Amino acid sequence: MKNSMLMKFSFVAIMLFINVHNMNGQTKMESWPGVTKKVLTDNEKVSVAEVTFAPGAVADWHSHPQYSVYAVTNVKMKTEIKDKETVVVELKSGQVGWSEAVTHKTTNVGKKPFTVIVTEIK
Repeated sequence: MKNSMLMKFSFVAIMLFINVHNMNGQTKMESWPGVTKKVLTDNEKVSVAEVTFAPGAVADWHSHPQYSVYAVTNVKMKTEIKDKETVVVELKSGQVGWSEAVTHKTTNVGKKPFTVIVTEIK
């Protein structure tokens, strides 16, 4: 009977931990108008977030450590990097991009919202 109670308690404790972790990991933030960031996980090694840009939305100057971006939807964005030429980047849904550490400004220049998963390596 003790083992049965211990098993039940362990199961409840694990489920509570998972639910609290998921609630904390699903925080939505809007740093810039029209840009929504939902943190999926953030720890000492990696940060993963789902980021959605409304048409015309701008993520003003900000920095990333090295990171990858996975296009959940089609993406058409203008990327400005200080002292470099501005570029328009287009990704099809399912494509992945990679960048070294960067400080940049990003604008959705498409006619539809886009969503990406950004994974930063710490």
